[in-house]
Amino acid sequence: MGRQSSQGIARIPRLLAATLAAAALLAGLAGCAGPTNGTQTASSASGDHGSSAQGQDSPQQGPVSTLRDADGNGRLASSLSAYIDEVLADPYVSDYERPFLEQAKKEGWVSTTIYEKVWSDYKTCMVDHGFPEPKIERFPNGMMDIMQHAVGTDEQEERWRDAYADCYLRFSHVQGLYGQQQGNPNLYANVDEAVVDCMRREGVVPPSYTVKDFNDGQTLLQTEGWTDAKDKLGYDFGDARVRGCKAAQGWSSSSADDPVEYLW
Repeated sequence: MGRQSSQGIARIPRLLAATLAAAALLAGLAGCAGPTNGTQTASSASGDHGSSAQGQDSPQQGPVSTLRDADGNGRLASSLSAYIDEVLADPYVSDYERPFLEQAKKEGWVSTTIYEKVWSDYKTCMVDHGFPEPKIERFPNGMMDIMQHAVGTDEQEERWRDAYADCYLRFSHVQGLYGQQQGNPNLYANVDEAVVDCMRREGVVPPSYTVKDFNDGQTLLQTEGWTDAKDKLGYDFGDARVRGCKAAQGWSSSSADDPVEYLW
């Protein structure tokens, strides 16, 4: 579960490599619910922020994914091509996404065509599960994410989570690889460092802005709340470029001004 301010602004770790067993994963995918203009919402999770379960093999968990492990230089890999090889070797790659990853290996990157295809298939899959066609957010760096939705009953949410697991998790490696490609060309293994580097490159923070500055801002959001902290962050929390940088690393960040999808 991610961190959430009293105003319902969530920073949610997403399970990119699907390193947990389905039951544990879905527990994390339940999302953080909070008031948005008086309406409770649920945000999905679809990437990885370094699960504490990584590095611990167990019968419940299955093989350990090493996709977030750093090399000796603090990088995920020496190059994007080398990282694609690591992704392809991950034991959790689905049969659905493997051909897309193999194509990415041949081409040296994940093409926009591949990325749009997997998201189009996600929407079709959710419709096949009996839901309205999902509304997808797209950020300036090309990253896509699902829109938060108004929370239904426990039974409705369980049905949604089951459908989400079936439709999203099958391409989570493509999503994660595209995120590193678009938002983390230096392949920093530390997620905070990757986000801050992205924000500097996007020009939303000055070159002097540091990971400490970013983490201090996150602490302010938790301790002071959105209203008091938002002008002390050093960046515009709602800037689509900022949200794109976070989405590239598997974070959903939402505020009271974000649109909400109504499924029920």
